[in-house]
Amino acid sequence: MNTTMRAVAAVLMAAAFALAACGGDDDVAADPFDALDNSVIALLDGNYTFKHATTYQVVEGSALASGNSMRVKLDSGVEGQQFTSDYVVVGGERFVLLDFSQVENLTSNLPEVLTGKKWVPLTDPAVTELGGIPFPTPGDDVVGATAAVRAVTDARETGEHTYAGTVDLTQIGPGVLKVGPTAELLVQLGDAAAAVPFTATLDAEGRLLTFLYDVPAAGSVPANHVELSLSGYGAAQAPAKPDPAAVADYAEAMKAIQEQ
Repeated sequence: MNTTMRAVAAVLMAAAFALAACGGDDDVAADPFDALDNSVIALLDGNYTFKHATTYQVVEGSALASGNSMRVKLDSGVEGQQFTSDYVVVGGERFVLLDFSQVENLTSNLPEVLTGKKWVPLTDPAVTELGGIPFPTPGDDVVGATAAVRAVTDARETGEHTYAGTVDLTQIGPGVLKVGPTAELLVQLGDAAAAVPFTATLDAEGRLLTFLYDVPAAGSVPANHVELSLSGYGAAQAPAKPDPAAVADYAEAMKAIQEQ
């Protein structure tokens, strides 16, 4: 009887150790690189809000690919080059509101479509940019988060859903709205561009919330703090269509712009 009990106890203990080992596997932290790579998969659904903020400009808005709708607001704070643009896609119809009235060396007699008073209806699908501002489609990763996390060269978990390491800026590129590192900056940074410190946070479901990095000053290019923020996964709201009274005639608007 004692022998039998000892045998049973041994089996139970072995089972307990096996279960503990299985439980331990669940508790092992995911590889930081995998966690970051997986954090941007939700962007493929095309339903989220975003923000790309630097020391010099802010781009923010929302994307709702299923409704072929989005909004992108850009505010540039570079001295002498302050301008804003508000790009809206509603059910596939595109409109943009541009204000270049604060940009130096432009004429003081700008048309309403360049002073934020009239929306331009982008009825020609071939028009993909105005005034050097490219217009994304609702399914685009506007802030370049996917390129950012996949340019990570070193990563470690620093806390619950938080990571830090280095990112190679040469792998990020200028982004959909040219909000990423420019070719000029990369040249001036030289080797330093390949290992810029970053921090990132994910939500409880492993989706990217923030990705921050600080670009050091290089040559004539000053230092720059960059913050990519994502939120509202699956809850983005379609923007409203501009008031028809505030929408210019397309042909007249394009003629006025081309005359500048």
